[in-house]
Amino acid sequence: MFEISSRKTKNGRRKFKIVLHKIFPDSCVDEAIEAGTEYNRNGITWIQEYCEKALESIKGMSLRCEFLDEDRTEIHGHGYTENADGDPVFENAVQIGTFTKGYIQEVDDVDEGHIIAVIGEGEIDAQCYHNFVTKLDEDIANGKYPYGSVEILHTDENEAIVYKYGYKELGRIPMEFVYSGYALLGIQPADDSAKLIELNEKHKEDLTAMNEDQVKAIIKDTLDEMNSRQTEIESIKETCASEIAEAKEVAETAIAEKNEVEASVEELKAALEEAKAEQKELNEKYDELWAERCELEKALAEAQAKERIANLNNALAEFNEDERAYAAEEINAFNENPLEGEINSIIDKIHIGIGKAAKADADAKAAEQNAAENGDIFEEMHQAPTVEEDGDIF
Repeated sequence: MFEISSRKTKNGRRKFKIVLHKIFPDSCVDEAIEAGTEYNRNGITWIQEYCEKALESIKGMSLRCEFLDEDRTEIHGHGYTENADGDPVFENAVQIGTFTKGYIQEVDDVDEGHIIAVIGEGEIDAQCYHNFVTKLDEDIANGKYPYGSVEILHTDENEAIVYKYGYKELGRIPMEFVYSGYALLGIQPADDSAKLIELNEKHKEDLTAMNEDQVKAIIKDTLDEMNSRQTEIESIKETCASEIAEAKEVAETAIAEKNEVEASVEELKAALEEAKAEQKELNEKYDELWAERCELEKALAEAQAKERIANLNNALAEFNEDERAYAAEEINAFNENPLEGEINSIIDKIHIGIGKAAKADADAKAAEQNAAENGDIFEEMHQAPTVEEDGDIF
């Protein structure tokens, strides 16, 4: 999990928060086999007691990427090239950010539910890696999240990472180590929990948190369920008609048999009551299924409303707050009744408002210019020229 703030600081950096890795429960440590029974794809069993001791080493740690293209938007792995003096070297990677702190916290994972994890926070250099951060924003908005992988090294007191019970291929438990870096990956990581889940750019409504594909999936599932229920209702109706016809036939047969053999009147009444009971049961089932269909139609309308609101928000994304104000009334009316609203008319009104504002501004400037040109050429100038304030990147 990885969050990146939508707000840039004055130094051009973007704050981020990353789940470095999942922590496994102490109960998974099996002393009999001297290993952990739960571990990530690299065979590591992270235990909270030992991770807590290494948290301080997260501060100052680098956030890295190995880029595959000149635009620096496509990423690959850790950028590893070789080992030097016993430590790994990542010559093919670049540092795009720095961690400022680390801690342990319970988080919600989209696949595993509640997990305990090591969290790292820091800043990304959004000026040097503008293309990558822009693509990161777009990917997250479309529900596409890159993964990441943490790197660890030995402490100064040891020549190698110390593992509880020693090094093992599967279930080894790092006991004395430091966190040395974190790489965003374009390949499958060792820990599925370490992945990017959302931008820290909260919208006013939870509806916009769903992308178009998610809304369409909800609508499709709802329609499929409605079609399934409708088929079941039609089947029940056919069964009702068939069984009613059969009951009627039974009654008619019973009457005929009574006339022929003077059958008991009580037997005929019993046959009719049984047919009525069956018919009542089928009618109740029909009413139940009809109520379910009404609920599904309501769910469909809600899903369609969410999709319409999401489409409006996408269309409004290119306008700032002042520009949206030209159609504030229409936007509010659309959000209250999205199924009846018209997105194109809202966008048209914004464009008209922008055009009127631009014309008014142009007229004002023209009037000001005419006044300046028709003024007294001998008028004494007492006011010093103003200097437009502007930031200096240096």
